[in-house]
Amino acid sequence: MKKIISLLIIVFLLAAGFGSVQSKNNDINYIEYTIFFPDISEIDFVDTDNGQRINLEDYDFLRKPGMPMLPEKRLLLALPPDTIIKSFSADTYDTIELLGIYDIVKCPNLQLLDQINDKQIIEIDDDVNVESDNTFPIENIRLICSGSLRKYSYISVGICPFSYNQKSGKLEYYSKITIRLNLDSSLDDNTHLLTDNSVDSYASVLFDNYQDIQPLFESYETNQNMNRQTYDYVIITSSDLVDAIVSSDFISWKNTLGYSIKIVSIEDVEIASQSGFDLSQKIRNFLREYYSIWNIEYVLLVGDIATIPMRYCYPDPTNHLNTAGNPGGSGGDVPTDIYYADLSYDDSVSWDLDGDGYYGEYGQDAPDFLAEVYVGRIPTNVESRISYALNKLVLFEQDTGSWKNNALHAGAFWYFDNEDHTGMGVYDGATCLNEIEQDLMANWTVSHYSEQGGLAPSSFSWPALSHTSFTTDWRTGQYCIVNWGAHGWSDGAARKVWSYDDGDGVPESNEISWPYFIGVSSNIDDDYPSFVFAISCVINYPEPNSWGNIGIDFLTKPDYGASIGVVAATRITYGASNWIENKGGAESLCYEFSHYLINGPSGPEPAGDAMYDSKFFCTTNYGFDHYTEYWNMYNFNLYGDPSLVREGIEPNVLCGDANGDEVVDIDDVVYLISYIFSGGPAPIPEICVGDANGDGYVDIDDVVFLIAYIFSGGSPPVDDCCD
Repeated sequence: MKKIISLLIIVFLLAAGFGSVQSKNNDINYIEYTIFFPDISEIDFVDTDNGQRINLEDYDFLRKPGMPMLPEKRLLLALPPDTIIKSFSADTYDTIELLGIYDIVKCPNLQLLDQINDKQIIEIDDDVNVESDNTFPIENIRLICSGSLRKYSYISVGICPFSYNQKSGKLEYYSKITIRLNLDSSLDDNTHLLTDNSVDSYASVLFDNYQDIQPLFESYETNQNMNRQTYDYVIITSSDLVDAIVSSDFISWKNTLGYSIKIVSIEDVEIASQSGFDLSQKIRNFLREYYSIWNIEYVLLVGDIATIPMRYCYPDPTNHLNTAGNPGGSGGDVPTDIYYADLSYDDSVSWDLDGDGYYGEYGQDAPDFLAEVYVGRIPTNVESRISYALNKLVLFEQDTGSWKNNALHAGAFWYFDNEDHTGMGVYDGATCLNEIEQDLMANWTVSHYSEQGGLAPSSFSWPALSHTSFTTDWRTGQYCIVNWGAHGWSDGAARKVWSYDDGDGVPESNEISWPYFIGVSSNIDDDYPSFVFAISCVINYPEPNSWGNIGIDFLTKPDYGASIGVVAATRITYGASNWIENKGGAESLCYEFSHYLINGPSGPEPAGDAMYDSKFFCTTNYGFDHYTEYWNMYNFNLYGDPSLVREGIEPNVLCGDANGDEVVDIDDVVYLISYIFSGGPAPIPEICVGDANGDGYVDIDDVVFLIAYIFSGGSPPVDDCCD
């Protein structure tokens, strides 16, 4: 039955700066918003070498490569309970034709940060990058996407207050726009979701109309089914890898932090009984069914791509070639785990909307990049590597040392000025890293390297980047964050050096060398493992290949494993040239991940939160109207624990509580016996908690001491076992 809501008119000014918004809700199936744009006097025109740039406070730009960069604001509008968008319409009002002729700056072409020894720039279709009598944009209000954040369905809307005729140079401005939303009932039974308040705080800052929508949810009873078993952390693996997980300290440590962990194998009925044409779909359908029932927040996939598959997506709808296993392949396939993080809608109305079996096509399918759960992966089937990686994650999170505010950066060239006579400007990986240092790491200790060799050194006068300088610093230093911008391959990342010139003053392909500064054979270690963000191609390449898999080794290879979390690309990646002025691309993903990890909008975020929240921020604010936007969203994945806290955590220590369940009982006796005599897991969070009698050792005397305390009224465990 349709719920009738009394006429409600609300007018409020949003800090985002796009003017005032008037919302009108006549009933739950119809919403109308009127957006009043800033006064024309607030528009700032800036002359540049490439034309005029229009600046409007708190607006970004409509980013369609080769087309005028007009200001655009993106709104995130939450919908009433249990509804989805049915149709969308909009009108502009009060057109003002601005005097004069304008030459508006065009959106630069996207650049492929290609693999070593190769190069490509995205070409714009001839029918796009032309002057015509048609005004741009074709639509001033566009529906970018729809999706959900648990109980909140939403839409993303792009609003451009300008129309521009490229041929005549005429520019028009609108004073207001009205958006009309016709809604329908949700396709799924979401009754259980409507009582889920876990994301209310996030929603309150995310959605521009939250104050309008939030009262509509108040009538739904909260705390329903409070007696049901919940698991906020789910590990998905295969049955033959479970022992490698439970033999580590990981589960006990996470239990100490308050997580309730559930291991679900792909053979278990929860997954095996799901509908789905392949295992990826069955896993996603399992998560869609259980994430609200169990209150799942984090998902850790344990296994390689063959065991726990990534979803192969095809953002370029004209390229369905799959060249998995060849890092230099020309396929359109991009393996991704974000498929498991978006649990909004069934595949048939989202990831494979057109039903052709090729997932995630730009303009043909409808993925949602706002995550319901945060997903990470331990990308190996080698049991010793799994246990090693999990134990390393525990040790990192237990460490709260000052080195957690240290960073290491390496900036190499992607392209030289006028390389191969293209006329393109210099493209230096150090540019983004310098912005991170200046904006986000003011109180950090930062070591950084740039390209100082060859005929065209970097303008950033940092110490010279080389294999020796970078790997020695990483191995002997203590760095919590390691970022780099460089060309990459599945076995490492390389400098780009203009070694010699044939006399024409132009860097050409045959004059350029590519010495590696990090590779699978580099001498690094795991004493102080780091978060790694690589603005490079194929560093997180997941498939076996003849070169190696450096992203996997960073996390899982004993002794070599210098990382506790790797955010990097599974395929080639795309950047935004002139990044300082033209945000977006892989550089913004690195910048914002560092931002959210260090001190995001609401404080530091765990690794998975930081990656998924920052990716959504980037595509919402800097997204390109091009298939490469989807490509980058799928491409960057997290190898590591999504709940991992960068700063570390100091849990309360209860001496004698060897298993970390916050109670001293017979279970701790059994736990200690297993540790002492059978090689079982060590006491957590530190071995010293097993020293119940306080003699400085964990041995059979502590077992006897605990038995006397538990069963015979003996002395309680000491208070200072870890002092």
